[in-house]
Amino acid sequence: MKLFSRPRLWLHIVGMALGTLFAALFVLCTIFGLEVRNKYNANVYEPDAAPHTVYGVVLGAAMKPDTLEPSDVLRDRLDTAIDLLKKHVIMGVVVTGDDGNWKSDEVKSMVTYLHKQGVPDDVIVTDGGAYRTFMSCENLSRRGFNNVLLITQRFHMPRALYLCNQIGVKANGALADRHWYLSNTWYWFRDFLASPFAYLDVRGIELIKKGPAL
Repeated sequence: MKLFSRPRLWLHIVGMALGTLFAALFVLCTIFGLEVRNKYNANVYEPDAAPHTVYGVVLGAAMKPDTLEPSDVLRDRLDTAIDLLKKHVIMGVVVTGDDGNWKSDEVKSMVTYLHKQGVPDDVIVTDGGAYRTFMSCENLSRRGFNNVLLITQRFHMPRALYLCNQIGVKANGALADRHWYLSNTWYWFRDFLASPFAYLDVRGIELIKKGPAL
């Protein structure tokens, strides 16, 4: 008695092959993700213990859609940078993100906020055209920044440190977690999903592209 007819046998074989393939991809993505999440843990500091560095780098994030002001996440990054400036832990701040050519002008919003808080223009460096964290790190490298203090939240910090350090931008990180964010669980989940792509980005395999005309 035959267990499978020929068409059903082929379907069974194809199903097994696809299952094995997806399982292997899952294992690889998990390995890549854990590499990204853990490699630079020693470079993460609370703001009070952050090493003195010439430039702090505020990585862009979403803005409030109704006012186009920095979201809670982005404002906390900016406030952390301001505190580090006041304490002379950093001497200048780079604001990097979308320049309005893709979605919204994060850079302009960050500069405006810093000005309102009394930060002078001569210590602010703008970096537009950075629509992904990887692009921010690439821009830093291209412009000769080789030792920086990244300023972002804990959920984002491992990936940011990995991307910058792996392409030659020596980076430490100062945590900007000042609140419990309403979407905190989503932020962690999203960043863990993005981590395997960071592993590939630094190896020249850029599967995710963002920006105008893409």
